Parts: sequence; C-alpha cells; structure tokens
Amino acid sequence: MTKYVTTKDQRWQGINVRGVTMEACRLWEGNYNVRSGFFRMPKGMQVPLHHHPYWVQVLVMSGKMEVKAEGEEAHTIAAGGYYFVEPGESHVETAVEDTLLLVVSEEEREDLRLRPSTH
Repeated sequence: MTKYVTTKDQRWQGINVRGVTMEACRLWEGNYNVRSGFFRMPKGMQVPLHHHPYWVQVLVMSGKMEVKAEGEEAHTIAAGGYYFVEPGESHVETAVEDTLLLVVSEEEREDLRLRPSTH
C-alpha cells in the first residue's frame, strides 16, 4: 500500500543523535530494512565524530552542511547536494546554515538485518 505524508501529517520531535538534540520527523520505518526521515539542524550544530554499522545517505534539502570523513578533507554540501556514508566510516557533520536534511538509511533492527532478501 502506498504511504502518503503531507506536511500536515508530519510529526516533529526532539531526538538525541550522538549526544546532540535535534528535531526529527520519521517518514518511513517498515519491513524493508530501510528507514527515512527529515532532520533539522540549526546553524552551528555539530554531530561529533561517529560511525554507523550500516549505510546512510543524506540529501541536503535546504541550508548547507560540512561533512568531514576521518582521514579526508571536509566537504561542503549545499541545498540539492547529497552524500553517502559507507558502513563503519567515521565522520563529523556540522550545519553551516540552518539545514533541513532527508536521511535514508539501513535500519538498525537485527531482525531485519538477518532476514534474507526476497528480491
């Protein structure tokens, strides 16, 4: 069944992301081993050095981010830009401006991680 989320349906809440509180709106969590959501980062907010055991892809919808993967130069990603973080890659994310992100990632649920693909 197709799922529709209008701006009226969006439910924003404060969540803890690596010790930093930011606003998030979960869009999708289901049985496909993937989840998505919007995240708001005010100018200057930084998610300290961290890594994920799964892949993460980020679309900067508005604003501007600086992303620095460990051992690499920092990259500035403006509205419309995108970045993909490989599993286990340590990185720091900083909002250069007030920023709205669309984040899509593999879910952290072990029951889905262990399930064989049906495709």
